[in-house]
Amino acid sequence: MKHNHAVRGRKRESDGDGKRDSFRIARRGLIVALLVGASLTGCSAADKGASTADQKSGTAATASLNTEMMKKEGASKQADGNSASPAPAAVNPSATPAAADGFDRKVIYKGNLVAEVEDYAKAQRALRELVTASGAYILQFTEDNTASEIGGTFTIKVAAGGFSSLLDGIEKISPTRQRNITGQDVTEEYVDLTSRLKAKEVVEARLLAFMEKATKSDELLAFSAELGKVQEEIERIKGRMRFLDQNVEYSTVELKLVQPKEGVLLKGAGTPFGKQIGSTFTKSIDFIFTLLKGLVIFVTALLPVAAIALVIGLPIYFGVRSRNRRRMKQVEAQKFTQAFESRQPDSSFHEKGKALEDNTDPIRQDESTVPEKEKQ
Repeated sequence: MKHNHAVRGRKRESDGDGKRDSFRIARRGLIVALLVGASLTGCSAADKGASTADQKSGTAATASLNTEMMKKEGASKQADGNSASPAPAAVNPSATPAAADGFDRKVIYKGNLVAEVEDYAKAQRALRELVTASGAYILQFTEDNTASEIGGTFTIKVAAGGFSSLLDGIEKISPTRQRNITGQDVTEEYVDLTSRLKAKEVVEARLLAFMEKATKSDELLAFSAELGKVQEEIERIKGRMRFLDQNVEYSTVELKLVQPKEGVLLKGAGTPFGKQIGSTFTKSIDFIFTLLKGLVIFVTALLPVAAIALVIGLPIYFGVRSRNRRRMKQVEAQKFTQAFESRQPDSSFHEKGKALEDNTDPIRQDESTVPEKEKQ
């Protein structure tokens, strides 16, 4: 009997060890499933246009987490022998696509206007009064004063409901010479962000639940690292959604008011002929002065380069020149020597021949001696 009790005790211990091993295996499998689900959800956030694929991947990740959670709870029931606890409800896969049908169209409107005015100061005051009356506000303002015109650029934020009325008020101040109204539909992106946010929040809730039930430090560290990544992604999605909401609620109007400095003369009865001649002559003189200034600036810019070129080029030039002169002198000397050597034999030959002729001709000798005898 004692032997049988000992055998039974060993069997119970082995069964308990097996249950604990299965519990550890189930917990490790759960960690792996969490990592895979988080990576799938993070990869699905890369493409804005694939909202349906993102929703399916988030639903699949949630379903896998629920399955692993139920496996873990079943293993804990076998190990602890506790009473059955209710399993967490799974997320309905059809809930995410159906939520997109409840969204209104989200459109961001923006207008770019350019208006020419006769009195810039008066038009600016009228515009500021219109902005205040419309419940809008000026986000940015810049002013320019050039030789040809004076003006300013206004960036105005107005509620979407008052966008059209503000444009009509600007037309009453001064008819616009350029008008461009655009609308950007961000409904699809907003639905995609909403679906991703729900999936990330489900993963966050699961991770928090697992951290509460974790008993080992390595498991807590793994859950904490994954939780930090998920929460960071959640904040990024919420920030983008807030940005879209603000731009949908408030439209943007960029208005440029321009007053030409010679606009009054051009629009009046006409410029007198004398003033036209004077203006043309003045413009010609200004053009000549501008051309001369540009030439002086160009020459001034070339001076350092020219100085460096002279410092380097002059020694080279004189060295090459002196070497060429030496070569020319050597060539002339060689030519003179060759010419002298070629002429020297010919002259000696002629002298010798002449001497022979004088010695062999007796008649010439007699003729040369006759006058001498006569003189004697």
